[in-house]
Amino acid sequence: MIQRLFTKALFFLLTFFTVLSTIGYAQDTAADSLDIEINNPLEVTPSQYEILSLTVEGGSHTVRPSFIKNTSGLEVGSTITIPGDDISQAIKRLNRTGIFSDIEINQVGSTANGIHLQISVVEQPRLSDYEIRGVKRSQRSDLRERLNLLSGFAVDKSSKTQAINTIKRFYREKGYWFTEVDVSTSEPDTVRNRVTMYFDIDPGERLEIKDIRFEGNDQYDEKKLRKTLDTIKEDRWWKFFSKKLFKQEDYEEAKSNLRSFYAENGFRDFRIVEDSVFTYNYKDDKEGVGVWIKVNEGPQYKVRNITWEGNTVYSDERLTQALGFQKGDVFNESKFDENLQYTQGSTDVTSLYHNIGYLFFQVQPEINVVAEDSLDIHLNIVEDEIATISEVSFTGNTKTHDDVVRRTLRTIPGETYSRQAIVRTVRELGTLGYFQAKNITPVPEPNYQDKTVDIRYELDESQSTDNFEFSGGFGGRGIGLILSAKLNFNNFSMGRALRGEGFNPIPSGDGQKLSLGVQVTGSGYQSYNFGFQEPWLSGKPLSLGVNFNYNLIKYRNTNIRNELFSSSVSLGKRLKWPDDYFTQRTVLSYQLYDVAGGASFLAEGTSSILSIKEVIERNSLDNPISPTSGSKLMFSLEVAPPLPSFAQFYKAKTSYQNHTTLAGKLVFTNTVEYGYLGYLGSGQRSNFQRFMLGGTQLQQRQSFINDNIDLRGYPGGNNGSITPRIDGEEVGGRLYSKYSLELRYPAVSEDQVQVIPYLFTDAGNAYLNLEDFSPFNVKRATGVGVRIFLPILGLVDLSYGYRLDGLPGTNPPVNAGEWEFLFNIGTPF
Repeated sequence: MIQRLFTKALFFLLTFFTVLSTIGYAQDTAADSLDIEINNPLEVTPSQYEILSLTVEGGSHTVRPSFIKNTSGLEVGSTITIPGDDISQAIKRLNRTGIFSDIEINQVGSTANGIHLQISVVEQPRLSDYEIRGVKRSQRSDLRERLNLLSGFAVDKSSKTQAINTIKRFYREKGYWFTEVDVSTSEPDTVRNRVTMYFDIDPGERLEIKDIRFEGNDQYDEKKLRKTLDTIKEDRWWKFFSKKLFKQEDYEEAKSNLRSFYAENGFRDFRIVEDSVFTYNYKDDKEGVGVWIKVNEGPQYKVRNITWEGNTVYSDERLTQALGFQKGDVFNESKFDENLQYTQGSTDVTSLYHNIGYLFFQVQPEINVVAEDSLDIHLNIVEDEIATISEVSFTGNTKTHDDVVRRTLRTIPGETYSRQAIVRTVRELGTLGYFQAKNITPVPEPNYQDKTVDIRYELDESQSTDNFEFSGGFGGRGIGLILSAKLNFNNFSMGRALRGEGFNPIPSGDGQKLSLGVQVTGSGYQSYNFGFQEPWLSGKPLSLGVNFNYNLIKYRNTNIRNELFSSSVSLGKRLKWPDDYFTQRTVLSYQLYDVAGGASFLAEGTSSILSIKEVIERNSLDNPISPTSGSKLMFSLEVAPPLPSFAQFYKAKTSYQNHTTLAGKLVFTNTVEYGYLGYLGSGQRSNFQRFMLGGTQLQQRQSFINDNIDLRGYPGGNNGSITPRIDGEEVGGRLYSKYSLELRYPAVSEDQVQVIPYLFTDAGNAYLNLEDFSPFNVKRATGVGVRIFLPILGLVDLSYGYRLDGLPGTNPPVNAGEWEFLFNIGTPF
């Protein structure tokens, strides 16, 4: 009996001490991983115990005891197994919060069937603030935007490591190597347990790429492949305009460019097998970056057969033509995808169907490799049914009235769906100038069951359409100080103004244009003008324009005084033939010239001109400020008939400009212009409005006497224009030719500002008579310029041109080899 009691007592003691050794330990959360070791020298049979009570020691107002209990997963009344992993799992759960630096779960009492537990914790210090030291202020500002460190967060090893990685990644993106970051903290305050973190940063060195090598390239040499990379380049002594730094983002794009290059040249199986970026001493103790790329080019595939299945609307030949491949062509993957899905000119296969209503059209290509380096392309087509436009809506026009937007839409409910009509609508809305063109988003919402589609246009009217132009400058060559001011209300509402509505500050929303301007040049030139245009007369696509101008020139130290009063009324309409990009405009003008004191070939006295002008224009530009695609063709014929007491003439002008995107945002523009002034019979001939080239409209002091043609690099104005001269006097040309080439890049394209630098070459000349006309005997200039657009000020054009040819007979002389600065307000397109 005594022996059995002794054995039971011994077993109870062993079990009791085993429980204590199991639940009485601490865990340091600063360790990289949780390492729990339970000393259990004797094998003990696990037993279940009820948690009789659960208390918390070390909680605060920030971390409440209830949170600690809930997070641990331990509950009063629940049963835990000892030995077992219930306690260790509770500690792990608390540890994962990252809030505590020390955690203990201890037994504080027990009975035969249950135990009393206490959770003791020590909180991690909390972040009060942090400082970044050792780097420039701009970098500190950029780093604060990236670091995800908020006041009140626990300062633990994980948050420190994440911050260090963020800092190093920031400097690596900027081309720095060997960045070092030391993190320290202040002593926690005794009240709130808050600390300040300090980041002491050594950015390291900005190393340039000194060597780019390839391995496995048989078809193309390394020089060609380096150019293909584009975004990363080797440093060479002559490339002194920029540092050739290694940035990971640029490197990833470079590898993508390399893959695209091979894919566009038929190497569908091309792979980058291995690559490495490293630093090395390229010269003495100077370090640089080396890049090594190992490639597997694979075979160059060519097209063998192209077959179509499922097409009934278009023939195989028409679809193959749209696809742009013939038998034997090298397979260009980028061209294939583009010609199958979408091209800028809507000549792709999908657009062929979408433009005639087949919205639900699908095409599935099957590309099979045959004979090792050839491809058979089979395209399965599901034409489906034609979709009809059900509803068209738009949002975002906060100021512009709905009817102004609605009349611009090319997608009409009830009509057949057309992708081309959507593209055209986006272009038309963008050229209104009321909305951010790049933010106009069409959202088709197809209903396959009903074979219909709803179209919603999301507009952004954040930009101001009205602007106040004010400028000043020096015209040179006796022109003097130029001051110009102009108010342009480009979304005016005359109806609301007459009703006394909408003055906040200007009645707007009807798409009408109202302009008021004044220009003063020194004390000798004044110009005042008023213009109004209604683009949609009586709810029809007819435009009505009215203009009035008064101009005055007084020549210094002479009695010469020239005045001009002019007025015009124009009526225009859209045309549907030859296509709907054409417009026609008729302009009726009256001009009254008053010449006092004699002015060379101009007769003293008054001269009246009544003329009618027809203008035919085709305009497919995608943007009126800085076009990236499209063209503009214009032909005008103005006739002043030989009426009694009126001067007579006829004038024909034509111009053509084309805009092409070369690569990325780089745009090339070429322009050609010609003009001719003739006379009808033997009536009173007008010597006004002859052609003079050079300068800008803003800097032309005699703009109302002559027809001044802008030409950069030449000053224009008195004794500075490109024009025929008789006895040293400028008489103006009856013919002119002008050519222009421009390469521009929109460097800044933000909502509130656009900056567009460009290179240009201009050439032109004016000729006295038809027999003198020689279209390529021109005066040339080349140079640089920049256009700056601000919604409130409009477009300002600055150019600096270098003359390749001089102008004989000018005083002061306009010589070759000189630079000419010009500025203008208003769009050249």
